Amino acid sequence: MTAAFNLSLLANKVNSSGVLDVTALPSSGVTAGTYTYASVTVDAYGRLTAASSGATPAGGFSNMQVFTSSGTFTVPSGITKVKVTVVGGGGGGGTGSIVYCGYFGAGGGGGGGTAIEIISGLTPGGTVSVTVGGAGSAGFDGGTGGTSSFGAYCSATGGAGGKSALNSGGGSQTSNGGLGGIGSGGDLNMRGQGGGGGAPGYQTYTFGLSGSGGSSYFGGGAPGLGEVLSGITASAYGGGGSGGVNNTGGAGAAGVVVVEY
Repeated sequence: MTAAFNLSLLANKVNSSGVLDVTALPSSGVTAGTYTYASVTVDAYGRLTAASSGATPAGGFSNMQVFTSSGTFTVPSGITKVKVTVVGGGGGGGTGSIVYCGYFGAGGGGGGGTAIEIISGLTPGGTVSVTVGGAGSAGFDGGTGGTSSFGAYCSATGGAGGKSALNSGGGSQTSNGGLGGIGSGGDLNMRGQGGGGGAPGYQTYTFGLSGSGGSSYFGGGAPGLGEVLSGITASAYGGGGSGGVNNTGGAGAAGVVVVEY
C-alpha cells in the first residue's frame, strides 16, 4: 500500500510556475557561502547540517631559514612540520714540518657530518634551540670542528683536525688526515669526507704534499698543496682545511643549520 502524500505541506509554497519557493524550506543551520577544503557533515537523511573550511593540505616546503650562528628557531604560524639539515664544523689542517731534512706536508681536516630530518608535530609559536658548530682552527695538529644541532631532534659532529708530521714532543708521527664527523638522530645521517694525509719530499729539502681537507654535504674541502705554503681555509659550510707544507694549515669552515618549512 502506498502512503498518501499530504498536499497541504505545499500550500502557498509553490509559485505560479510550479517552482517551490526556497524561502519556504526549513533552515539547515549552514551559513551560505564558499568553503575552501571544506569539511561537511551530512545526517542520515542526506541533509547537509554543517560545513566549515579546512586547513590547506600539506605540500612541499616553500620557505627556508639558514642559521650560520647559534640561535633560536620560532615555529611560524600555521606550520607544524619542518625539514632540517644540520652540518657540523670542518676540521682544521695541521702544520707542515721538516722531518729528516725534507719538507713533510701535514694532514687535512675532516669534513663535518650531516643529519637530515623531517620533523612533524611542532606547535606554531614554539621555539627550538639551534646550535651551529664552529670551524676547527689551524694548528700544529688541526682543531676539531664543533657539533651542530637542532634541539634534541638531530645533530652532527665536526670533522677532526689533520695531523702534523711531528708530535708535540718533537718526535715524528704519521701526518694523517682528520676523520669526518657523523650525523645522528636524523632520517638520513652521513659522515663527512676524511681529510687527506700528508706526504714527505722524496729527496733532501724537497717539498712534500699536504693533505686536502675533507668535504661536507655542501662540499668545500680545501685542496692540498705541494709548495712551502700555508694551508687553505675551507670554502663551504663544514668543509675541512688543508694541511700546510712547512707552514701552518688552513682552518675549517663553520657548520650550518638549514630549516625548510
